[in-house]
Amino acid sequence: MTRTRLTGALLFLFIPLVLVLYLRMPLGLAPSVLLGIALMLAHRRIARPFMDRHLGTRCFWCGRDLPGPGAPAPFLSRGETIAAQACSDTHADRLIAFTRMVAAGRLVVFALVLLPVLIYLGNALLTIAGHGFLPLDTARAVFKIPIAVAVVSLSFAWPLGSKLARGPAIDFPAHNLSLLGVSWTLWVFRLVGLFWLGQAAWNATRLI
Repeated sequence: MTRTRLTGALLFLFIPLVLVLYLRMPLGLAPSVLLGIALMLAHRRIARPFMDRHLGTRCFWCGRDLPGPGAPAPFLSRGETIAAQACSDTHADRLIAFTRMVAAGRLVVFALVLLPVLIYLGNALLTIAGHGFLPLDTARAVFKIPIAVAVVSLSFAWPLGSKLARGPAIDFPAHNLSLLGVSWTLWVFRLVGLFWLGQAAWNATRLI
């Protein structure tokens, strides 16, 4: 593993660390949630420059260093053009298909990913203040199940983006995808999502 890929992998570990703080709360409710929010905000200040610094030298799809001139696969992210490169035309096509699929499903991504995060953190902060509107166990389910459905579905459905004519775009932080490369990130999300869905199904059977 090259130094760049190792750095990306280490930066990616901040994401599961934040999830552990949010969901497991190993330090207790307030310290865990507040530390998780602080890490989430600080992470962007490190991960985004990492992405920008290596856009022209790494494959955005697989995370490998480019062996030579890259195949351009630019996409929009929050109105900004991300000049992504790929190590081959095949990986460029896959990245474009993925970003077109994400663009087509941006409202679904908001409803199933961003909205549950906002609800969960809002409820956690209100619970710290003594005014939570959901029990913590219920809030965890509201957080995990829709996110799992979204990431697992996307991890299987992204090839359909090759049949879409719309412009490629990612309206959530693209730097998180650049750390491992999109393909490896999708595998991680798929495995975690399937595990969360399995947990939810197991917990449901115990209530019957």
